Amino acid sequence: MPENDAQADREWLLRLQRSDEQALASLMRKYYADLYSYGLRFTPGEALVKDCIQEVFISLWQRRENSSSILSLKYYLLRAVKNKVLKSLHQHDRKIDSMEALGNYDFFQEYSIERFLIEKQVSEEKTARLRKTLLQLSQRQHEVIYLKFYHQLDHGQIAELMNISRQSVYNLLHETLQKLRSLWLGELMNK
Repeated sequence: MPENDAQADREWLLRLQRSDEQALASLMRKYYADLYSYGLRFTPGEALVKDCIQEVFISLWQRRENSSSILSLKYYLLRAVKNKVLKSLHQHDRKIDSMEALGNYDFFQEYSIERFLIEKQVSEEKTARLRKTLLQLSQRQHEVIYLKFYHQLDHGQIAELMNISRQSVYNLLHETLQKLRSLWLGELMNK
């Protein structure tokens, strides 16, 4: 397989169109951890998330003839899992009154401080300050950071996933980064 992820995904999709079950298994292995992690951001129900991921891959297999229309496989799978989880929550818990309310949901994110700090090898004191700073972000700010920096999605993909306009993504990301910068500097000043 080529080293380029986009090219590799296109090749997996072509194999999938030819009913290659190994291609589906490979895609599941490649993306399962990311999909599982993302699904848990919307509900702590591990079994629900696993079921939703399985349903997404079953649907991908059933619609494999149309898979050539998928431009970004990772984005497609993240969006499908998010939609499946939110719809399942709606059906089971009746927390969401209509499809229009899908923009109002909880986004659970527990940042792994190690991912931020291992490369920089900063002290425990800086780790505690960063954790305190991140806890001051809203759920939407957590989500935009997660999608942009953990999954490297573009602004259009983030806009669709979060059910907001592209301009709102730019604004939210800018506002979030400004807030993080301000909070971080405030922590340093109060030290």
